[in-house]
Amino acid sequence: MPTLVTVVLVVAMLAAAMLPWWPVYESPAFVVAAAVAIAAGVAIGVVGARFRLPSWIIVLAVFGAYLVLGVPAAVPGAAIGGILPSPSGIVELIAGAALSWKQLVTISVPVGSYQALLVPPFLLGLIAATAAISIALRSRRPAAAALPPAALLIAGIALGVVHSALAVEAGIAFLITAVAWLVRVAIADRRAITVGRRVEAALTDARRVLGAASLVAIAVVGATAASVALPVPPRNVVRAELQPPFEPRRHDSPLAGFRAAFDEDVADDVMLDVRGLPDGAGLRMATLDSYDGIVYTVGGAEGASASGRFTRVPYRLDQSGVSGDTERLEIEVEVENYSEVWVPGVGRLERMTFGGPRAETLTESFFYNEVTSTGAVQRPLQSGDRYAATSVVPVDPSELDGLNPGTSVLPATPDMPKELAQLLDEWAPVSDDPGARLEAVIEGFRANGYVSHGLEENAPSRSGHSLDRLADLAVERPMVGDGEQYAVAAALMARRIGFPARVVVGYLPGAADDDASDTTEPPGGSSDTGGADATGQTDATPEGGGDVAPRETDAASERAPDGVTRFASDDKQAWIEVQAADGTWVPVDPNPAPRPIPEREPDQPTIVSRPQSALPPPAERTPVDDLSNEPETPPDDPDDSADAWVQALLAVLGVAGIVLGVLALIASPFLAIVVAKMRRRRLRRRASTAVERIEGGWQEFADSAADYGYPIRPTATRAEQAATVGGLAPLVLASVVDRAVFAPDGPMEGDDLVVWESVDELQERLGAPRSLRERVRAAVSLTSLGGYAVTRRGARS
Repeated sequence: MPTLVTVVLVVAMLAAAMLPWWPVYESPAFVVAAAVAIAAGVAIGVVGARFRLPSWIIVLAVFGAYLVLGVPAAVPGAAIGGILPSPSGIVELIAGAALSWKQLVTISVPVGSYQALLVPPFLLGLIAATAAISIALRSRRPAAAALPPAALLIAGIALGVVHSALAVEAGIAFLITAVAWLVRVAIADRRAITVGRRVEAALTDARRVLGAASLVAIAVVGATAASVALPVPPRNVVRAELQPPFEPRRHDSPLAGFRAAFDEDVADDVMLDVRGLPDGAGLRMATLDSYDGIVYTVGGAEGASASGRFTRVPYRLDQSGVSGDTERLEIEVEVENYSEVWVPGVGRLERMTFGGPRAETLTESFFYNEVTSTGAVQRPLQSGDRYAATSVVPVDPSELDGLNPGTSVLPATPDMPKELAQLLDEWAPVSDDPGARLEAVIEGFRANGYVSHGLEENAPSRSGHSLDRLADLAVERPMVGDGEQYAVAAALMARRIGFPARVVVGYLPGAADDDASDTTEPPGGSSDTGGADATGQTDATPEGGGDVAPRETDAASERAPDGVTRFASDDKQAWIEVQAADGTWVPVDPNPAPRPIPEREPDQPTIVSRPQSALPPPAERTPVDDLSNEPETPPDDPDDSADAWVQALLAVLGVAGIVLGVLALIASPFLAIVVAKMRRRRLRRRASTAVERIEGGWQEFADSAADYGYPIRPTATRAEQAATVGGLAPLVLASVVDRAVFAPDGPMEGDDLVVWESVDELQERLGAPRSLRERVRAAVSLTSLGGYAVTRRGARS
């Protein structure tokens, strides 16, 4: 084959095999790396074929190209001037050949040109291109040149993304290019055999091209129909099976030590300074979705929840698919006394850039969970750390009564206490709409609840958020607690209503209680103080939207520079998020506004009613009453044994049908070959003239010999073909056929029957000494079908 055509077709296959890698990088740097790898591999393969270089020189050439071209193409950040490899870049390149594979599948995509993560496609592309060109130009089986691109395609799928981006396009592109290459190889082989017979060669080439086009068309139509008609199964890739390196189970729940932030020794400590936050907006630390009745955590006790899977974020995240109305928000955070592994942020993260003396360390150890929009680092943040975050923040509805529940599936929680269930029925009857019930629950907490962190100067309030603590919260009068209890109770009640709900821990501006407002009211004071205001004032949002009660501005915030929102330790707060029908997670703050707490109401005495001293005489019974009180005879229990046997039989038949269908599908190509040979034999044996039937008999014998592996040349005479098979009987048959065909008077009557009887006998002799496997292989061999249907009799020319 011409070298140029070979190179073009092989490069097309390699380019199609690179398509599944694109969603992993989505960067021009990937295009450059892939192009350089393919070009270098093609050049090495062409030069090796042109000068017949030995294999060890080809291997050395590939290694040299990897070292010279790998740094500017696969590690562009370490290249000198973007072109020359640097010593550190070469070290990173060599290490990347062994380490980048695991990093690639434990990191969020797209990764761009981050560190040495372009090494896998560059290295595989270089090797695949060299192998494919070498096979195509130097091997006796050039069709095998499609295998290296196929391996590159499979690697891209396995190491790629979980979603099916470019899956159909990549499959169709590779199918078309691979079929084009195989057709080209078949045409070249046919031309080598049919030298000097241009008409037959042209017909054969046209037939192969038409057949290939039909195959591609059927595959494309079938794949399109299947993708529309059949459900799409989950996409299993290596990325989805690996355990992420950040384990939230190793860290305490952010809600477990909630009250430690309000100790008088640390309450006024500045935690974070934030630029770019809208007025009244808050900052989230972590989102919790797993509750075992004692502690609300991230990812659950076993880490099986989706909220427990954290991946690295080196470049950016694609948040274009976020449902609902959104707005982009950029914030800059400077860490003061904050020392947690959770990285506070807003909304759904798009890009994170760290600064400060530990910028590189924090960048390499930053992990993110897209399900809960929670970020974390391996080692806690400390004073002096800085970062800038670009996020997408949903614009949440201002009213809750119009919300309908979403469809997300969260980890199961224990049944909430009956005291809390009774409170839910009292505040939000089942007859109301879900949104109205949720709004009633929030208003109930704000109107009836009071805030106390259980400090010495506060009203007594037990810490914790276990089920028994929530039961006490529901029955206490007045209801006293803080964000730890109110958020968990509201989340459980929202889930009972039907909303997917989770708890969020973070900071709200001015969330600290006023000293005067958290004291117990003197005897005789009004218990309604602040009740109406708690639900009647304008709402603010934890993250720029939602339903959140207003807070007073503390002293720390007043001292903050212009444009900076300062969060102190006692600005820590917990709220909830509920999912609406459009998939948007709406933040809702159930915490009541700080206000004076009235004295505790005395427990209500339990009234016990005494039974009546005299009972009325029983009513006189009648026969009708006696009959009516007789128990009805239960109907006969149905005999389920027959149904069980029928169900078992149907199950067995169903499995057997599936197995037979799969086996039939696998065997269908081989059955098609056998049917084609039977039709060819029938056409030859029933030809219109005796000469054609006699020639067809010999052609049937020659084709059988070719299928058994004898090198039958189409241009050889019958005597030469008989000598190739060996034995006296084939030579006798060849002479009989030649005499019958070339005799002046033509064959005698009955010669065609004699020839076909001899053919049947010779075919049996060919198969007799061979094993069953060899006979089956000959029956499905395509060797004799290469020239099928060139003539009406199906003769091989």
